[in-house]
Amino acid sequence: MGSGKSKESHPADKKNNIDFTRFKARVDRINISGLSRTYDDYVQRSVANLFKASNFQDVIIETTNAKDNLMQLGIFKNLKIKIDVSKGSDATKNGYEVTFNGDELSRLTGSIGTELGQNDGAATAELTSPNVFGRGERVSLNYSYSYVRSSVLNLRFTKPYYHTIVGEYNPEASISIFKHSSPTPWTKFRTEESGILLDFSFTLPFNLSNSFQYEVGVKEIFAMDKFTPFFVREHCGPKLASIIRYIGTFETRDSNVFPTNGVLIKTTNELMGSTLSQFGVMKSDVHCEMNVPLFAGISLQLSGRVGMLLNDMRKEAIPINSLFFLGGPQSLRGFELAGAGPLREGVAAGCTSYWASGLHLWSPLPFSSYFGGFGKLFRTHLFYNFGTCNTFTTDKLRSTAGAGIAFRIGQKARIEFNYCQPLSFESGDRVKRGFQFGIGYEFI
Repeated sequence: MGSGKSKESHPADKKNNIDFTRFKARVDRINISGLSRTYDDYVQRSVANLFKASNFQDVIIETTNAKDNLMQLGIFKNLKIKIDVSKGSDATKNGYEVTFNGDELSRLTGSIGTELGQNDGAATAELTSPNVFGRGERVSLNYSYSYVRSSVLNLRFTKPYYHTIVGEYNPEASISIFKHSSPTPWTKFRTEESGILLDFSFTLPFNLSNSFQYEVGVKEIFAMDKFTPFFVREHCGPKLASIIRYIGTFETRDSNVFPTNGVLIKTTNELMGSTLSQFGVMKSDVHCEMNVPLFAGISLQLSGRVGMLLNDMRKEAIPINSLFFLGGPQSLRGFELAGAGPLREGVAAGCTSYWASGLHLWSPLPFSSYFGGFGKLFRTHLFYNFGTCNTFTTDKLRSTAGAGIAFRIGQKARIEFNYCQPLSFESGDRVKRGFQFGIGYEFI
């Protein structure tokens, strides 16, 4: 029989709880091998914090951070780490030597895959030439074609500035030559766009990312078939387009797909015209989302989106492909795509302003723990969507309540399968009672 006394622990039993902060350490030397066409100054900033380490725990943490920073530069295909005691005549007491051993990416890489859009999916192919001039510059050629017959062709040159003194803001400049084609079946027209896009993006403290863009090119609208109404045909033909655009994003969510905590605010603002001196249209679109954790994995989500178009009729009319179209599984569930808004000659006429909001109660699947990691890909929700167009009041309010199940795809998109019950709508709205399928990356 046992004596009833607990067994005395041995120091060896605590080997997994060693306090590495007690061991003084510093980094004397950093070696980065495997580079042949990359300049030193492009990688030096990524590992600079290693020299600030004062104990062995700092060395381990900063080495891991440095590896992440180096991989983000887009020049390595793999990277290995070795930490050893510093040796040689210049070695110091408690000094260490950190070596990063990697292989540079090939001069030409390619990929074939699929990507998801808003209620759309596309096959993609891309060729990339990374690190063209030795400081992370890259040239990429991308083509995609979706099942709704939209296509995108982009040739892009990107120049990062991570090695400069403002590297902590991740500044990056790019120039793209593009050709896009996209149908709008609910209004029976197709848009063809080609031109040049200049972009300068950077991040600021407090999770704020910014992108300033200038786009110039030709936009042409085509009638899709003989049933395209005359008011749509009036917009047909090629037009020179000049756009100044700002995109800002504030992001604190813990997940892009099924967040349980945090806030998202994204705004897109455009000045549009036919030339640099002839801007006559301003377009603004803001998307907000707030997530609050409750209990047992259940969370409350409040989301909303608002858009507005203003124009100076003396300078520029609003092109039909710039109007807002409300309705669909991503914006207002329980309505067809572009089904919640004015109709004209049997097709969606679009609107110059709208607002929409959603209230969701998200929950894991019952007994999800029994399904292992697979169960974490699913969520169920109860929702209430409401909104309207061409007014910022509650006049002509559309609303829907329902419940559904969602499936996460990767880290950015999800599929929803919902049962919808429209509660209020206007005559002519195209409602979707019963089950509705949606796929995308940005929902209300």
